[in-house]
Amino acid sequence: MPRPSSAPKTHTGLSRRRVVIIVVIALIVIGLISLRALATFYTDALWFSSVHLSSVWSTLLGVKLGLFFVFGAVFFVLMWANLFIADRLATWTKLIGPEDELVRRYQQTVEPHARWIRIVLSLLFALVAGLTALGQWQHWLLFSNGGSFDKVDPQFHENVGFFVFKLPFLSFLVGWLFTSLVVVFVMTAIAHYLDGGIRVQGQGPGPRVNPRVKAHLSLILALMALVKAFGYYIQRYSLDMSTSGYVEGAGYTDVHARLPALNLLILISLAAFVILVVNIWRRGWTLPVLAVGLWAFVALVIGAIYPAIIQRFKVAPAQDALEQPYIARNIAATRYAFGINHVRQVPFQGGSNLTASELEQHSSTLSDVRLWDPSLTTQTYQKLQSLRSYYEFTDLAVDRFKVNGQLVPAVVGVRQINASDLPDESWVNRHLQYTHGYGAIIAPANTATGDGDPVFDVGDLPPTSANGFPKITQPNVYFGVAGPGTNASFVVANTRQPELDYQLPDGANVESHYRGDGGVQLSSVFRRAAFALRFGDLNLLISDLITPQSRIMFVQDVQSRVSKAAPFLQLGTNPYPVILNGGIYWVVNAYTTSSHYPYSQTPNTTALAPGSYLPGNFNYVRNSVKVLVSAYTGQMTFYVTDPHDPIIQAYERAFPHMFTPASHMSTQLLDQLRYPEDLFTMQSQLYGRYHITNPEAFYNAGDAWTLSESPGNGSPSAALATTTPTNAQGLPIGPTQVQRMTPIYQVMTIPGESSPSFNILDAYVPVAQGSQIQTLSGFMVAGSDPSNYGQLTAFVTPSGDSIDGPALIDSRISATPSVSKVITLLGQNGSSVLLGNVMVLPIDNSIVYVRALYVQSSRNSLPEIKDVIVVHGSQAAIGATLPDALAGVFPGYAGITSNPTSSSSPGSIPASTSPKVQQLLAEASSAYQQAQADLKSGNLGGYQQEVNQVGTYLSQAQQAASAAPSSTTTTPSSKAPSDSSASGPPASASMTAAKTRSSKSPTTTTTVNPADQA
Repeated sequence: MPRPSSAPKTHTGLSRRRVVIIVVIALIVIGLISLRALATFYTDALWFSSVHLSSVWSTLLGVKLGLFFVFGAVFFVLMWANLFIADRLATWTKLIGPEDELVRRYQQTVEPHARWIRIVLSLLFALVAGLTALGQWQHWLLFSNGGSFDKVDPQFHENVGFFVFKLPFLSFLVGWLFTSLVVVFVMTAIAHYLDGGIRVQGQGPGPRVNPRVKAHLSLILALMALVKAFGYYIQRYSLDMSTSGYVEGAGYTDVHARLPALNLLILISLAAFVILVVNIWRRGWTLPVLAVGLWAFVALVIGAIYPAIIQRFKVAPAQDALEQPYIARNIAATRYAFGINHVRQVPFQGGSNLTASELEQHSSTLSDVRLWDPSLTTQTYQKLQSLRSYYEFTDLAVDRFKVNGQLVPAVVGVRQINASDLPDESWVNRHLQYTHGYGAIIAPANTATGDGDPVFDVGDLPPTSANGFPKITQPNVYFGVAGPGTNASFVVANTRQPELDYQLPDGANVESHYRGDGGVQLSSVFRRAAFALRFGDLNLLISDLITPQSRIMFVQDVQSRVSKAAPFLQLGTNPYPVILNGGIYWVVNAYTTSSHYPYSQTPNTTALAPGSYLPGNFNYVRNSVKVLVSAYTGQMTFYVTDPHDPIIQAYERAFPHMFTPASHMSTQLLDQLRYPEDLFTMQSQLYGRYHITNPEAFYNAGDAWTLSESPGNGSPSAALATTTPTNAQGLPIGPTQVQRMTPIYQVMTIPGESSPSFNILDAYVPVAQGSQIQTLSGFMVAGSDPSNYGQLTAFVTPSGDSIDGPALIDSRISATPSVSKVITLLGQNGSSVLLGNVMVLPIDNSIVYVRALYVQSSRNSLPEIKDVIVVHGSQAAIGATLPDALAGVFPGYAGITSNPTSSSSPGSIPASTSPKVQQLLAEASSAYQQAQADLKSGNLGGYQQEVNQVGTYLSQAQQAASAAPSSTTTTPSSKAPSDSSASGPPASASMTAAKTRSSKSPTTTTTVNPADQA
C-alpha cells in the first residue's frame, strides 16, 4: 500500500515550530521588558538611598501597593462571590430556541471550566480596579495623616480639614464602590443568562427570570442604593466648591435648591434600599422598578430641573442681593486661602509733579535701578562668559548681594555643561569626561562698561571674585537647570578618565576626579548591569574606565530631582542659584495646594510664567517648602518655611525624616532667598479683585483691578505677546488677550521706608472690557529680605486720577519724537534695537519709569546697553546715561551722588581733576549739545558725526584720567584669584564711571560725580 502523504504532517510540524518560535520570541521580549522594569525599580531605590530619602521611597511604595492590593482584593471578592452565587443558582432548563445557541455552546464547552474562568475573570477586573485606586495615593496620605485647620466652613460648620483631607478620598471611595457594584451587577446578570437563569424569550418551561436570580440581583441593587445614599451625603459637602454661582462656593441656588434636593435624594436612596431588600423575599419586578423609577424621577426633577428654575427665575433677577452672604463667604475664604488677608494697603498719590531737587534726595533708589534685562541679553552673557562651546548659561536670575553693607542688584548665572555641543560626540566625552559645568557669573545689574557690556565681578575660568562679591571655592556643577543642551540621561564621575574642568588659554586641559558623594556608586557588576538595562547602554557594563568607586549621576535637572523625591509637592518656575560658603546651590520653591478649600476661588493661571508646575485647578496654596539643592552633590534639603500650613504638617507626619525646619537655615541662605514669582503672581492677580471686602461693592466690581498688560520687551516693532485663558483641562475658556505684565525683581526703597530692599513688584490697571483702560490703579510689592520677607504691600493711587500704567509707557516712548528718532537711528546699518523691561520706580509719591535700550548687530547678536529712557508723567527723554535721561525730564537735575566705591555705568567715563580731562569733558559736552540740536532739527547725519566726536573726546578723557595720579580703586585681574574681603566695595550706583575691564591686566576704576560731567 502506498504511504499516506506526509505533506499535512510537515505542514503541522512547521506550524507548531512557528508557534514555538513566536512564543519563545514573545517570552524573550516580555522578559527583557520585565528585566528593564525591574532594573528601573531597583535603580530608583538606589537613587532614593543616595539622596538619603529611602524612607520616602518605601513609604510611597507601601502606600501605592497597599491601595492596589486592598482595592483589588475587595473587588476580587465582590466579583468572585457573585459569580460563584450565580453558578450555584444556575437552572439547567432545556434550551429549545435558536436564540439560545450561544448559551448552549457555553454550557457545553466552557461551563466545565467555570471555576477557573471565575477566578481569571475576577482577577482581570480586580487588576483594573486596583490600578484605579493606585492613583489615589496622595489623597490617602492626606486622609490618613491630615489634621485640622483653624477655620470652619460657614455652611456645614465642619472644620476645613475635613474638606481638604477627608472629602477627596471619601468622594473617590464612594464613586469607586458604586462603579464596582455596577460592573459586578452587569457581569452577574451575564453569568445568570449564560447559566440559564435569565431567558431572552419565554419559550420552554419555567419563567423568563428565575425568582432566585431576581433575589440575587435585588441584593446587588440594594447595595448600590445604599452606596448612592452615602454618595449624596458626601456630595452635600462638595457644594462648598460649587462653580455654578456668581463666585465659587455654595451660592443661593446651591443652599436653597440643590442642598434640599440632595437631602431628599438621600431619603429616596435609603427607601430604594429598603424596597430592594424586601424584594429579596418578594422576588418580583414591581418593587425594583418602583425603586429605580422613583430615584430617577426625583434625581431629574428635584436634582436638576428645580435648581435650574430657581436660578433662572428667582436668583438671576436679584442676584446682587441674594448672593451677597455667599459672596462674603467667598471673599473671606479666598483671602485666607491665598494669603492675601494681611496685605498692607497704603495710599499713593502717583503724581507727576516731582521736581529735580526732590529727585536728588533719592539717589539710593536711582543708583539701584536694574538696567540689565536677562530675558533679552542672555546672548551677551553667553558670548562673553561661556568661554567654550560646551558651556552654557541655561537661565539667568536676578538677585541681590549685600556687599560691604550695601545691597547690589545683580544678574547671576551658572556655567553648565552643554552636552549638545561637545568637541566630539563620543561616548567617553559625553558620559565620562565632559561631566560638569564650572563656576558662575555675577554681574551688577545696574552697571555696564564703557562699551555697554556687563561688568563681571564674579566670572572667568577659573572663577575670580572682585569688589566684595562672594568667592567660589567649589565651582564644579553636576546638577543644574535643564536646557536645550542638557544631558538628559546620565554621566559617570570618578572614573579612570579624568573629567574636564576647563581649558587654559594655551589649550591645555585642567582636569579632576569627582570626590563628592553625589550619585549612585557603581560598586558592583550587578549595579552596573542594572543601570545598563535602565538606560539601554551596554557600555556601562563593559567599559574598563568605570571602577567600583565611580558614581553614576542621573536626574540632574534640579526641578525633576525635587519632583521625583517629593511628587506630592507642586514646584514653581525658575530655580535660582545661590552661593553658600564657596559652593553653588539651587533654591527650588515648592508649594502645597488643594482644590477643596471651601468657598475659595480658583485663580486664572494664564498669568503664570511658562513652565510653572502649579496645577490649573487649585484654590489654596502655600509656599511651604524651599528646597536647597547642591550643584556638586545633588543633595536636597527640604526646609519647611510655612510650619503653620496644615497640609505640610500632614506630609511631615507621613515622612517624618524628610523635612528640616526653616530655623536651621544659615544666615547666608536667608539673605539670598527670593519671594517666589508664581505665588506673587497669583496673589497679585486675586488681590486686584479681592481687595474689595464689601460684598455689594465686590459684585458691582467698580473698583476692581487687573494686572497691567505687558509693555513688552524686545524689538520695538514686535507685536505684544498674547495668551488665551484655559480651564484645568487646557481648553480655551475666553478670548485671546495681551499677556499680563511679568513681576519684576528690583532693589528699591519702598515708599515710607528709609533704606533700599530687594522686592518683587507688579502693577494694576482698572478692570475694563477688552482691557481698554491702562491707567495705573496701584502696584503690589512683596519683600524678599529677611527683615520684610513675605510682607505684601499694595500702594493704591487715587480713584479717577489718570496716571500712565506700564503698558502706556511703551506708547509714550514711541510717541516722543526725540526718543523715537534715536531708536530709529540706532536701528539702522545692520543694527537692531531692543527695549528692556519697564522698571517702575516709586519716588516721593510719584512714579518714574526707567527703560534700558540695547543695540545689537543683526549679524551677531550681542545686546549692549547704549541708552536709557526715562518717563515721568507726559515727559519722556533718552540719554546715554541715566543722569542724562533724568536731566531731560527734570530740568536742573544735577545727577546721582556717586557712591565713592562704585565702579561703572553705561555711557559714563572716568573723571579727574586734571585740566586736560576737564577740557576734554567740556569739548564732549559741547559736542553732545550740538548732537541734541541736530537730532531735534532732523539732521541725523550731523547727529551721528557729533555723537562720534563725543566718543572721541570721552575716549581721550578716559586715557588722560587713567594716566593721571588721581584717587583710584584697583580691581584685581579677572584671570587671577582675588580676596573678596580685601577688594573694593560694590558697584551699587547705576551711573558711576568705569573703565572697560581687561581680561589680562588689572582694571583701574575712578569714581566721579555725574554732576561734574559735561
